[in-house]
This record gives sequence, structure tokens and C-alpha cells, in this order.
Amino acid sequence: MRLRVLVTNEDPAHLHKTLGLLCFANFVYRFMHVSSDMAFKADKLSLFCLALHALLSVSSLVFKIPKKRIADGDRIWPEYRWHSIIFAYRSIACLLLYWFEARYNLPPLYPVNVAIVLATHAFADLASWSVGDSHSSSVQDLRAPAAVRFFFSFMQFQATATTLVGVRRFSTQFFYVWLIQCTAFLMTLRRKNVVPPLYPYMVYLAMLIATYFVHMREYTSAGSWLLVNIIGQSAAYLRLGRRVDKYAIWAGFGLVLHLYRDRLTLETGGEPRFPLAHVAAFVSTTCAVLAVGVRRHTGGQHTVASRALDAMAIAALGVALLRVAHGHGYALPL
Repeated sequence: MRLRVLVTNEDPAHLHKTLGLLCFANFVYRFMHVSSDMAFKADKLSLFCLALHALLSVSSLVFKIPKKRIADGDRIWPEYRWHSIIFAYRSIACLLLYWFEARYNLPPLYPVNVAIVLATHAFADLASWSVGDSHSSSVQDLRAPAAVRFFFSFMQFQATATTLVGVRRFSTQFFYVWLIQCTAFLMTLRRKNVVPPLYPYMVYLAMLIATYFVHMREYTSAGSWLLVNIIGQSAAYLRLGRRVDKYAIWAGFGLVLHLYRDRLTLETGGEPRFPLAHVAAFVSTTCAVLAVGVRRHTGGQHTVASRALDAMAIAALGVALLRVAHGHGYALPL
């Protein structure tokens, strides 16, 4: 059986494999209850399950892997392993925060979300620095079409935006744990030649799309879907298109949420209604980030398409600012 290659002397007590099987069972159980916040509660069982996933990530450090990323790019290398652990811990930290708040009937501690986002970037930068010349961006150095690399990069900004906004639903962050840990396992299978080249990234793409739709449902029900997308798209534009410092971006949006969260979050219940200012801001940021994607696809050239998208972004931004200047604006039933 090809899976026998997963049994190595580096894990003689089979700790990592045992944790993997337990976490797989937890994934199956949680997905059976995806419509009820994946059956997470503020109890000791949920806390134990989160501990299993935390231990699974860090137990991967016992394995020896190549110091540098190999040509096909879909096998684990040290920097990727560290980033996988760090970003899995970002979601686990959020889940622990939500558990703590629910357990002790506390209001949402949103500043902690901002701290988690900034600390995650700091640890990720430290991990990249620690590997020295072996540094290789998991997305930008991927041997894939520019459009695919841009989409993967964009979704990373969306993930950070969801963490920053922090809707108190366990499923929003547990899906990221699933995404990260399953991708790491698929890359391990690739390293052992159990699956064909690029297979991990194909599955990763499918999991990204599934995660996005779950988040769309959860954030719409919380009145924050437009807000999350506006922040994620704005951050992607500022970072990828204007090279603004990432710490300044996320700290800035954290401050905006601290000051105006209630005004930016839409009312829930009844027929969904979207203020024109929100819709215009969403259209503006969508066009702006698409223009960046088009320019990347064409090697940085300003094409008719990218200029048209820039013009639409500016026009939509103007509409949004006018509605804000004249009050909250009116709502569009969609």
C-alpha cells in the first residue's frame, strides 16, 4: 500500500499520526454539523479538540524535510512549515478567544483580534528571516499562471480580513484550520510521491472556494459580508498595488473598526438591505483589486482593461463618498 511510506523512524511513537487521525475524525464530525456552527460549544470537549489541532501542527517539527523548496514547489519546505503552523495558530487563537468569551459571558474582545493579526504577521516575518537564503514565498514563487497566484494572494487578504472583523462564529476560523492542515498533509503526500504534481494546489483551490461560500453565509447573517470584502479588497489593493506596509494596513483597519464598527455593520433580520455607500465601496474596491490583477497578468503594463477598471473604481468611490457626506444614504434591496 502506498500510504506505508508515511510510516517513518522520525515518529517512532506515532504521535503525529495519532493526532492526525484524531483531527481527521474531528473534521468529519464538525462537517456533519456545519449548519449549526460545527457543533462547537464553550465546553471542555471543544477545548480538547482545539488542543488536538494545535498539537498536530507543532508535532510536524519532528520530521526532516529539504532545506530549500524544490522545483515543482508543491512539497513542504521549512519556511512553509513554519507559516503553516503560525497561520493555523492564528485561527486556533481566535477560536480560543471565542470559546473564552462564550464560556464567561463576555462581550466580544475585538482588540484581541487586531493583536492576533499583527502578532501573526510578526511571527511569519520572523520565520521567513530565520530560513535565510532558503526563503521562498508559498504563492509568489509558485509555478502557476499569474492569475492563479494572484487569486491565492487575494484570498490570503480575505482570510486576514475575516480574522480582523471577527464575527463570533466558530466555523469561520475552523474552516481555516481545516484548509491549512489538510493542505500540509496533501503536500506531505506529494513529498512521498503518493499524489501527482500540483494535486495539492488543485485541492487547495477547491477548499478555498468552499471556505469562501461558508464565510459568505456566516458573514451575511451577521451583517458583515460587505464589510469583510471591502476591507480585504482594500488591503489587497494597498499591499499588492501600492506596496503599503502591511502592519500599517491592518493596524489602520483595526482602528477604523474600533471607531466605526457599529456604523459599518449592517442590520440583520428580515429582507437584506444594502446601503448604497456600502455597495459603491464594494464595487470600487473590487474594480481596484481587479485592475491590480490585470496589471500583474500583463507584466505590469497598463492596458485598456486595467485603465477601465481604475476609472470604474474611482467613479464608485466617488459615489460612496458622496453618500457618506450626505448621511448614510438609502438602501438597495438585493
